[in-house]
Amino acid sequence: MDQIKLSDRLIDDLQAVLIAEDEHAKDPYVTMQYLAAIMGYLVGKQGITTERKQDVLTDLSAFAKHVMGDIDQTIQKRAQQTGASEAFGIWRPGDS
Repeated sequence: MDQIKLSDRLIDDLQAVLIAEDEHAKDPYVTMQYLAAIMGYLVGKQGITTERKQDVLTDLSAFAKHVMGDIDQTIQKRAQQTGASEAFGIWRPGDS
């Protein structure tokens, strides 16, 4: 499989399409429910056995966890870099 092109813009565009259909999709968790349902819908429509469909969903779930882990690490690294560069001095009780 070729590498996919995931970006903030793509995610924002997808969420905008969902919001146009359902205002509740402004909530990121509702958007995630839609995306999970779409994944299940598309897998369900494939002309493969039920067992193979289950395998595909397992693979997609593992891929989603991998992407989440990458994003989480990136956010944590940025927070550490920002925190380390902004922290300085010594705090003592009574300092305001």
